[in-house]
Amino acid sequence: MAGARRSGIAAAVSLGDVRLTLLLDARGTIGGDRVFSPASREEWSPGLRVLRGGEVPIQCTCLLIQAGEHNTLVDTGFGDAMRTERRESVLQSLAEAGVQPKAIQRVILTHAHGDHAAGNTLHPGGAWVPAFPLAEYVVQEREVSAMRDAGDAFWRTRFQPLADRGQLRLIDGDLALDGYVSCRLTPGHTRGHQSVVISAPEGEAVFLGDLAVLARNLERPEWNPSWAWSVEEDVASRRAMIDWAARTGALVIIGHDPERPFVRIANAGGGVQVVDVGIGM
Repeated sequence: MAGARRSGIAAAVSLGDVRLTLLLDARGTIGGDRVFSPASREEWSPGLRVLRGGEVPIQCTCLLIQAGEHNTLVDTGFGDAMRTERRESVLQSLAEAGVQPKAIQRVILTHAHGDHAAGNTLHPGGAWVPAFPLAEYVVQEREVSAMRDAGDAFWRTRFQPLADRGQLRLIDGDLALDGYVSCRLTPGHTRGHQSVVISAPEGEAVFLGDLAVLARNLERPEWNPSWAWSVEEDVASRRAMIDWAARTGALVIIGHDPERPFVRIANAGGGVQVVDVGIGM
Protein backbone atom coordinates (compact mmCIF):
# COMPACT_ATOMS: atom_id res chain seq x y z
CA MET A 1 0.00 0.00 0.00
CA ALA A 2 1.45 3.35 -1.00
CA GLY A 3 0.24 6.94 -0.75
CA ALA A 4 1.03 10.44 -1.98
CA ARG A 5 -0.30 13.96 -1.43
CA ARG A 6 -0.53 16.99 -3.70
CA SER A 7 -2.72 20.07 -3.56
CA GLY A 8 -5.70 18.57 -5.37
CA ILE A 9 -5.09 15.02 -4.18
CA ALA A 10 -6.61 14.62 -0.73
CA ALA A 11 -5.25 11.09 -0.30
CA ALA A 12 -4.24 8.14 -2.47
CA VAL A 13 -3.61 4.47 -1.92
CA SER A 14 -3.03 1.35 -4.03
CA LEU A 15 -4.49 -2.10 -3.64
CA GLY A 16 -2.11 -3.93 -5.92
CA ASP A 17 -2.82 -2.73 -9.44
CA VAL A 18 -5.94 -0.79 -8.40
CA ARG A 19 -5.26 2.86 -7.58
CA LEU A 20 -7.69 4.76 -5.34
CA THR A 21 -7.35 8.56 -5.30
CA LEU A 22 -9.46 11.00 -3.31
CA LEU A 23 -9.86 14.12 -5.42
CA LEU A 24 -10.44 17.34 -3.53
CA ASP A 25 -13.49 19.35 -4.61
CA ALA A 26 -14.00 21.73 -1.67
CA ARG A 27 -13.00 22.46 1.91
CA GLY A 28 -15.37 23.73 4.56
CA THR A 29 -16.86 23.29 8.00
CA ILE A 30 -20.06 21.88 9.45
CA GLY A 31 -21.68 21.97 12.86
CA GLY A 32 -20.62 19.00 14.94
CA ASP A 33 -24.02 18.85 16.60
CA ARG A 34 -25.52 18.22 13.15
CA VAL A 35 -23.06 15.47 12.26
CA PHE A 36 -23.30 13.64 15.59
CA SER A 37 -26.96 14.01 16.55
CA PRO A 38 -28.21 13.52 19.25
CA ALA A 39 -24.86 13.67 21.13
CA SER A 40 -23.88 16.82 23.01
CA ARG A 41 -20.69 18.71 22.20
CA GLU A 42 -19.15 17.43 25.42
CA GLU A 43 -19.74 13.89 24.16
CA TRP A 44 -18.62 14.14 20.54
CA SER A 45 -15.82 16.73 20.70
CA PRO A 46 -12.95 14.93 22.53
CA GLY A 47 -10.07 14.35 20.13
CA LEU A 48 -11.64 16.39 17.32
CA ARG A 49 -10.58 19.80 16.05
CA VAL A 50 -13.50 22.02 17.03
CA LEU A 51 -13.70 25.57 15.69
CA ARG A 52 -15.62 28.56 16.99
CA GLY A 53 -19.33 27.88 17.22
CA GLY A 54 -18.89 24.11 17.33
CA GLU A 55 -17.92 23.75 13.68
CA VAL A 56 -15.63 20.92 12.58
CA PRO A 57 -13.51 20.89 9.39
CA ILE A 58 -14.64 18.71 6.51
CA GLN A 59 -13.61 18.22 2.91
CA CYS A 60 -15.65 17.27 -0.12
CA THR A 61 -13.95 14.67 -2.28
CA CYS A 62 -14.67 12.29 -5.12
CA LEU A 63 -12.98 8.91 -5.54
CA LEU A 64 -11.05 8.02 -8.68
CA ILE A 65 -10.69 4.25 -9.18
CA GLN A 66 -8.07 3.28 -11.74
CA ALA A 67 -7.67 -0.34 -12.83
CA GLY A 68 -5.56 -0.76 -15.92
CA GLU A 69 -6.91 1.61 -18.57
CA HIS A 70 -10.33 1.88 -16.93
CA ASN A 71 -11.24 4.98 -14.90
CA THR A 72 -14.27 5.08 -12.59
CA LEU A 73 -15.23 8.26 -10.74
CA VAL A 74 -17.39 8.01 -7.61
CA ASP A 75 -19.43 11.20 -7.16
CA THR A 76 -18.95 14.42 -9.08
CA GLY A 77 -18.78 17.15 -6.43
CA PHE A 78 -20.31 20.59 -6.60
CA GLY A 79 -19.55 21.23 -10.27
CA ASP A 80 -20.25 24.87 -11.14
CA ALA A 81 -22.22 25.40 -7.91
CA MET A 82 -20.50 27.62 -5.31
CA ARG A 83 -17.62 28.08 -7.74
CA THR A 84 -16.82 31.60 -6.54
CA GLU A 85 -16.68 30.40 -2.93
CA ARG A 86 -14.01 27.73 -3.31
CA ARG A 87 -10.57 27.40 -4.88
CA GLU A 88 -10.75 23.68 -5.59
CA SER A 89 -12.77 21.58 -8.03
CA VAL A 90 -12.88 17.93 -8.94
CA LEU A 91 -12.03 18.76 -12.57
CA GLN A 92 -8.87 20.56 -11.47
CA SER A 93 -7.96 17.66 -9.21
CA LEU A 94 -8.57 15.17 -12.02
CA ALA A 95 -6.24 17.16 -14.25
CA GLU A 96 -3.62 17.08 -11.51
CA ALA A 97 -4.01 13.30 -11.43
CA GLY A 98 -3.39 13.24 -15.19
CA VAL A 99 -6.94 12.24 -16.16
CA GLN A 100 -9.15 14.17 -18.58
CA PRO A 101 -12.97 14.11 -18.37
CA LYS A 102 -13.23 12.08 -21.60
CA ALA A 103 -11.08 9.39 -20.00
CA ILE A 104 -13.74 8.64 -17.35
CA GLN A 105 -15.68 5.60 -18.54
CA ARG A 106 -18.01 5.30 -15.56
CA VAL A 107 -19.42 7.59 -12.86
CA ILE A 108 -21.08 6.10 -9.78
CA LEU A 109 -23.23 8.42 -7.67
CA THR A 110 -23.58 7.54 -3.99
CA HIS A 111 -26.61 9.83 -3.69
CA ALA A 112 -28.21 12.93 -5.15
CA HIS A 113 -27.09 15.67 -2.75
CA GLY A 114 -25.46 18.73 -4.25
CA ASP A 115 -21.92 18.10 -2.99
CA HIS A 116 -22.02 14.62 -4.54
CA ALA A 117 -23.95 15.06 -7.79
CA ALA A 118 -24.15 18.73 -8.85
CA GLY A 119 -21.02 18.12 -10.91
CA ASN A 120 -22.84 15.64 -13.15
CA THR A 121 -23.34 18.37 -15.72
CA LEU A 122 -21.88 21.67 -16.86
CA HIS A 123 -23.67 24.72 -18.26
CA PRO A 124 -21.60 26.22 -21.07
CA GLY A 125 -23.37 28.41 -23.57
CA GLY A 126 -26.77 28.09 -21.89
CA ALA A 127 -27.21 24.30 -22.22
CA TRP A 128 -26.69 21.57 -19.62
CA VAL A 129 -24.28 18.91 -20.86
CA PRO A 130 -22.57 15.92 -19.19
CA ALA A 131 -19.33 16.85 -17.45
CA PHE A 132 -17.97 13.43 -18.42
CA PRO A 133 -19.15 13.05 -22.00
CA LEU A 134 -18.22 9.39 -22.54
CA ALA A 135 -19.20 8.03 -19.11
CA GLU A 136 -22.07 5.86 -17.99
CA TYR A 137 -23.58 7.39 -14.82
CA VAL A 138 -24.83 4.77 -12.33
CA VAL A 139 -27.30 5.63 -9.55
CA GLN A 140 -29.99 3.81 -7.58
CA GLU A 141 -33.42 4.13 -9.20
CA ARG A 142 -35.06 4.84 -5.86
CA GLU A 143 -32.65 7.75 -5.35
CA VAL A 144 -33.92 9.66 -8.36
CA SER A 145 -37.52 8.49 -8.67
CA ALA A 146 -39.07 11.20 -6.51
CA MET A 147 -37.23 14.13 -8.04
CA ARG A 148 -37.72 12.70 -11.55
CA ASP A 149 -41.46 12.31 -11.07
CA ALA A 150 -41.67 15.83 -9.62
CA GLY A 151 -39.50 17.22 -12.41
CA ASP A 152 -37.61 19.34 -9.89
CA ALA A 153 -34.71 21.59 -10.83
CA PHE A 154 -31.96 19.25 -9.66
CA TRP A 155 -33.37 16.47 -11.82
CA ARG A 156 -33.82 18.75 -14.85
CA THR A 157 -30.31 20.18 -14.70
CA ARG A 158 -28.12 17.42 -13.21
CA PHE A 159 -29.79 14.18 -14.35
CA GLN A 160 -32.20 14.76 -17.24
CA PRO A 161 -29.41 15.75 -19.65
CA LEU A 162 -27.73 12.41 -18.88
CA ALA A 163 -30.95 10.48 -19.47
CA ASP A 164 -31.57 12.37 -22.73
CA ARG A 165 -28.17 11.21 -24.02
CA GLY A 166 -28.56 7.61 -22.88
CA GLN A 167 -25.81 7.98 -20.26
CA LEU A 168 -27.91 7.45 -17.11
CA ARG A 169 -28.13 3.90 -15.76
CA LEU A 170 -30.62 3.24 -12.97
CA ILE A 171 -30.05 0.16 -10.81
CA ASP A 172 -32.08 -1.49 -8.07
CA GLY A 173 -30.15 -2.73 -5.04
CA ASP A 174 -26.74 -4.38 -4.83
CA LEU A 175 -24.97 -4.92 -8.14
CA ALA A 176 -21.51 -5.93 -9.33
CA LEU A 177 -20.62 -3.64 -12.23
CA ASP A 178 -17.53 -5.62 -13.20
CA GLY A 179 -14.88 -7.80 -11.60
CA TYR A 180 -13.66 -5.14 -9.20
CA VAL A 181 -16.39 -2.53 -8.55
CA SER A 182 -19.75 -3.19 -6.91
CA CYS A 183 -22.58 -0.97 -5.70
CA ARG A 184 -24.04 -1.79 -2.30
CA LEU A 185 -27.35 -0.27 -1.25
CA THR A 186 -26.92 1.48 2.13
CA PRO A 187 -30.14 3.47 2.56
CA GLY A 188 -30.90 5.93 5.30
CA HIS A 189 -28.89 9.07 4.62
CA THR A 190 -31.09 9.25 1.55
CA ARG A 191 -33.65 6.81 0.24
CA GLY A 192 -31.30 5.29 -2.32
CA HIS A 193 -27.87 5.95 -0.83
CA GLN A 194 -25.24 3.45 -1.98
CA SER A 195 -21.66 2.69 -1.03
CA VAL A 196 -19.05 1.49 -3.51
CA VAL A 197 -17.01 -1.66 -2.86
CA ILE A 198 -13.69 -2.18 -4.63
CA SER A 199 -12.28 -5.71 -4.77
CA ALA A 200 -8.71 -6.60 -5.67
CA PRO A 201 -6.56 -9.69 -5.08
CA GLU A 202 -4.72 -7.70 -2.41
CA GLY A 203 -7.88 -6.84 -0.48
CA GLU A 204 -11.13 -4.91 -0.48
CA ALA A 205 -12.06 -1.27 0.07
CA VAL A 206 -15.33 0.61 0.43
CA PHE A 207 -16.15 4.25 -0.26
CA LEU A 208 -18.90 5.20 2.17
CA GLY A 209 -20.37 8.31 0.57
CA ASP A 210 -22.23 9.91 3.48
CA LEU A 211 -22.78 6.68 5.40
CA ALA A 212 -20.16 8.24 7.70
CA VAL A 213 -19.35 11.94 7.45
CA LEU A 214 -16.39 11.60 9.84
CA ALA A 215 -14.63 8.58 11.33
CA ARG A 216 -16.29 9.35 14.67
CA ASN A 217 -19.60 8.22 13.09
CA LEU A 218 -18.07 4.74 12.79
CA GLU A 219 -16.81 4.80 16.37
CA ARG A 220 -20.30 5.75 17.54
CA PRO A 221 -22.67 4.53 14.80
CA GLU A 222 -25.72 5.68 16.77
CA TRP A 223 -24.57 9.30 16.30
CA ASN A 224 -26.15 10.30 13.06
CA PRO A 225 -26.33 13.29 10.68
CA SER A 226 -29.44 15.21 11.64
CA TRP A 227 -30.51 15.66 8.00
CA ALA A 228 -30.74 11.92 7.26
CA TRP A 229 -33.85 10.80 5.39
CA SER A 230 -34.31 7.95 7.90
CA VAL A 231 -32.23 7.87 11.08
CA GLU A 232 -33.20 4.25 11.77
CA GLU A 233 -32.17 3.01 8.32
CA ASP A 234 -28.99 5.08 8.33
CA VAL A 235 -27.86 3.63 11.66
CA ALA A 236 -28.76 0.10 10.51
CA SER A 237 -26.82 0.52 7.25
CA ARG A 238 -23.82 1.91 9.11
CA ARG A 239 -23.78 -0.94 11.62
CA ALA A 240 -24.03 -3.50 8.81
CA MET A 241 -21.10 -1.92 6.96
CA ILE A 242 -19.04 -1.79 10.16
CA ASP A 243 -19.66 -5.51 10.70
CA TRP A 244 -18.70 -6.30 7.10
CA ALA A 245 -15.53 -4.21 7.23
CA ALA A 246 -14.45 -5.78 10.52
CA ARG A 247 -15.06 -9.26 9.13
CA THR A 248 -13.27 -8.71 5.83
CA GLY A 249 -10.51 -6.30 6.92
CA ALA A 250 -11.55 -3.92 4.15
CA LEU A 251 -10.07 -0.45 3.83
CA VAL A 252 -12.80 2.07 4.69
CA ILE A 253 -12.72 5.38 2.81
CA ILE A 254 -14.41 8.41 4.42
CA GLY A 255 -14.50 11.13 1.81
CA HIS A 256 -15.49 14.03 4.07
CA ASP A 257 -12.92 13.41 6.82
CA PRO A 258 -9.77 15.54 6.24
CA GLU A 259 -7.87 13.90 9.11
CA ARG A 260 -8.89 10.25 8.82
CA PRO A 261 -9.88 9.47 5.23
CA PHE A 262 -8.62 5.86 5.36
CA VAL A 263 -9.38 3.57 8.30
CA ARG A 264 -9.85 -0.09 9.10
CA ILE A 265 -12.25 -1.59 11.59
CA ALA A 266 -10.97 -4.25 13.95
CA ASN A 267 -12.78 -6.50 16.37
CA ALA A 268 -11.76 -5.63 19.93
CA GLY A 269 -13.09 -6.93 23.24
CA GLY A 270 -16.54 -7.85 22.01
CA GLY A 271 -16.85 -4.58 20.07
CA VAL A 272 -15.02 -2.84 17.26
CA GLN A 273 -12.19 -0.36 17.05
CA VAL A 274 -11.61 2.16 14.24
CA VAL A 275 -7.92 2.13 13.35
CA ASP A 276 -6.26 4.88 11.31
CA VAL A 277 -4.33 3.69 8.26
CA GLY A 278 -0.96 5.39 7.84
CA ILE A 279 -0.07 5.77 4.19
CA GLY A 280 3.11 7.83 4.42
CA MET A 281 1.65 11.18 3.37
